[in-house]
Amino acid sequence: MKSAPSEPLPAAAPRPALWFVHVASWVLAAMAAVAFLDVVLRIAGRPITGAYELTALLMGLLVYATLPLVTAQDDHVRAGILQMWRSAPKGLARVLRELRKILSCLALAYLAWALFQYMLRVGAAGDRAPYIEVPLSWVAGFGAVSMALSAVMVFWSKRRVGIAP
Repeated sequence: MKSAPSEPLPAAAPRPALWFVHVASWVLAAMAAVAFLDVVLRIAGRPITGAYELTALLMGLLVYATLPLVTAQDDHVRAGILQMWRSAPKGLARVLRELRKILSCLALAYLAWALFQYMLRVGAAGDRAPYIEVPLSWVAGFGAVSMALSAVMVFWSKRRVGIAP
């Protein structure tokens, strides 16, 4: 089975989603640099203190940064609960597709709200990463912004899975 490679920066994606792709690119480069430098310095007997912790924080940022573009392209993994529209009449298929979008938007908006609340709690407590002493609230804040943007991007999604144009 041969498939065409996906374009990492599609022209049809909204600008905010593309900005998050650039952030994700820099985060991925930082992760690679941390891993490379940690291995090289570990061989020299001086590993980077908190490299594992830093990599974990960067991984969280990477996941959050890619979410808006995945949402804009409608490339989320699906459970198939509302896949009945494939054989449904056109009018019902449209209603089910819009219902899926509304449910996705509500779920992402709730997650954005929950992450924002978590950011406030962590920020008020002053929680920091143990070794590198980085405040943890900014990761949750970035996640909240990403989730909120993704909730909006649901309605700009381009792909129509299982529906003939």
